[in-house]
Amino acid sequence: MKNTYILNTIAFQSRFQAGERQEDVVGVVKELGFDAIEVRNELLTGGDEEITRIANLAQEAGLDVYYSVNDVLVDGEHLTSNLSRYIHEMRLLGSNHLKMNIGKLTKVTSQTLQDELVPLMDGSFELNLENNQTLSDSSLDTTRAFYQLASQVELPDVHYCFDIANWSWLDASADQAAVALNPVTTYLHLKNETTVAGKLMVTPLEEGDLDWRKLLASFDHVNAYGFEYAGNEATIKQELVLLKEYLEDFGG
Repeated sequence: MKNTYILNTIAFQSRFQAGERQEDVVGVVKELGFDAIEVRNELLTGGDEEITRIANLAQEAGLDVYYSVNDVLVDGEHLTSNLSRYIHEMRLLGSNHLKMNIGKLTKVTSQTLQDELVPLMDGSFELNLENNQTLSDSSLDTTRAFYQLASQVELPDVHYCFDIANWSWLDASADQAAVALNPVTTYLHLKNETTVAGKLMVTPLEEGDLDWRKLLASFDHVNAYGFEYAGNEATIKQELVLLKEYLEDFGG
């Protein structure tokens, strides 16, 4: 299966701080060698018109679009009331990939998913759920519990986006989580981490403490690789080359 290489727009944090917007970096994503741009919803400020401009630019550049929503799927006893809006925005982007976080599962059952999620999953897009750095939303127990509930209903297009570094902020090691979540993981978010003055920090892949090559070898069903760290564009381009070389050698 062909791999897709994705660049999350957090990569361009310094550009955004200087006044640029996500639509301004679409061409750069292509120039750096990626197949897709992952648009962050918290960086959108111009409504449907901005989203449409990004969609048009991505189409012109020959890029697929992934949509990253900084919100939880589960909100109390129900799914978030914003889910339909996020699906609408995803479609405006010309995307069929939506990514969210899980949230707190204490009052949600498989029947909740049957009633509120199954009707929205019409086969036209995939929903990936990801581990952020918030224990209450993304712990390993929460994640396993969600996919156990999901396995009881028909949700073939709900998968997992495994962020290899974020586990360092959570309750399990990346190695432990990889063993547990390999069966549902189709997408990897790639960055690294290290500790500076007692504080965990995100780093590029080659500069952190995680053995990212060993982690990648833990997964059997992944075909999407997303870089998600704010960094130097030359570094990102070089690390994409390293990733492709590793996967070619590994047979991925």
